[in-house]
Formats: sequence, structure tokens, C-alpha cells
Amino acid sequence: MDSIHERWHPESGMQLVLDFTAPKPATPPAPRVPPTPRVPPAPAAGRPPVGRARLLGRIRRALEVPADLVVTDNRRTMISTKKRGGRLEVRLHHMFLDAPDEVVEELLSYLTEGDPRASHRIGRFIEENRDRIKRRGRRVLLRTSGEHHDLEELLETVTREHLPDAKDGASITWGRCPPKKGRRRRRRSIRLGTYTHESQLIRIHPALDQAVVPRFFVAFVVFHELLHHVVPAREVGGRFDHHPPEFKRRERAHPDYAAAVRWEAENLDLLLRFRGRS
Repeated sequence: MDSIHERWHPESGMQLVLDFTAPKPATPPAPRVPPTPRVPPAPAAGRPPVGRARLLGRIRRALEVPADLVVTDNRRTMISTKKRGGRLEVRLHHMFLDAPDEVVEELLSYLTEGDPRASHRIGRFIEENRDRIKRRGRRVLLRTSGEHHDLEELLETVTREHLPDAKDGASITWGRCPPKKGRRRRRRSIRLGTYTHESQLIRIHPALDQAVVPRFFVAFVVFHELLHHVVPAREVGGRFDHHPPEFKRRERAHPDYAAAVRWEAENLDLLLRFRGRS
């Protein structure tokens, strides 16, 4: 079994790392009395997962310093911290977003005190969730703070006010800016948002992170993509309908539906001209 161990780097800070190359012991360890099995408490009925926003709030209260949370899909480093200016960046594998409360408490103890006992318990949690660690593929970094719009805050508001059945399953991030090469070519279409069911990830086009784009319109795009999380595509006649009748009904029931459709029609050229940050 791969081992889990701690590392401390003067510049990168604390890390909890999976070691896929740890050597096996030459001889079995001396026998010992097995510990009493630890039975985790049953989760409360209907209790929601921790979620990114709530977890970040608890981290900030525990550390008592300005902190940011980056959710990753790393294969090796499950937990790490790094100072960036006057802030502390905490990077956690996405499995911790729906960790039980007792694991979150151990995580906070590990981050604030470097408690080795907490690191062992967290290691057990990671082992139990090993199937959620991808063996291949690039990590997913969630970038939610824009120059003009905060996607994390918008996602929370949209979920609370319009889609409470979305729960905390979906994540959100700004998409990448268009490459500088080829920017002179005029864009004929633009996808303002996408939703990927496999990773439950919403990506919002950076063209919406402009001062001229009103908050209600960005919020409606977030609502549209989050609705895909709640109302998945249906197969009809051998083809997938990504906007089935239930999806269209709920979308049109949104109070800003007409205003959003009108704003997009009147400002589509503005969005098509977006060429990224200079």
C-alpha cells in the first residue's frame, strides 16, 4: 500500500503527500495488539456536505489569518499551504469538500497546530477515499475571484435563491482567456458557460468578467449551467436532449429570464469582441 507522509518546505509550507514509491519493509513488523476499531459516527439525516464556502470559512476562523482555498484534483499532494504576500493559500484535494465533520476538525487541527495525530487520522480518511484520486489527468484549479465578478458568491446566491436542490455538488471556475495567437480573427460565436457532468464543474467564459456586464446576467448564466446539474440531459430517439422540457420550464420561470435574453441579444457583439486581458 502506498504510504502517506508529511513534508515541510521553508517556502511552500506544510504538505501531506502520497508516496507511491515508498519502499516495502524487508521484514514484517513485530506483532502488536490490534487497536480497537474506530467506528465513525453516523451522519445526521439530511446533513449537507461541508462545501467549499463553509470549509473556507472554518479554515479562516481556525487560522485567524487571511486565507484562500484552492481545490485541486492532485494525485499526490492532498494538503499543502503556501504564503502568498500577506495571505495563506490552503490547497486541498476535492475529497475534503464533503468530508464528515470529525475529519474537518482533524484537518483544522493539522493546519493550525501540525498535530501528527491528526495527520494520521487524515491519512486514514485519504486511504478510505483512494478511489477519488485520479491516477492520470491534470489537476483542476478553481479560480472564482474575477476582476469584477465573484463566481463563488454568485453560485452560493443562485443555489440559495433559485436552485436549493442543487446542494453542494457542483463547483465553478472561470475559464481560460483566449490565446493571444489568432486574436485578430473575429469570433462568430461564444459559449458563455459549460457544465461537465463527470467532474460536476461549471466553467464561465472570462468575457463575462467585465465591468460592462451586469451582475444579474452573469448570475443567470451561472443559473443556466447549474440547472444542467439538477436536470441532466435525456436520451430521446437515440440522441441526447440537453434542454429537456423540465429544463426549459424551470429556466423560463427564473425572474430574470426575459431581461437576460434581452441583454444578451443587445450586447452579443460586445462579448464577441472580447480578446482577453492585455
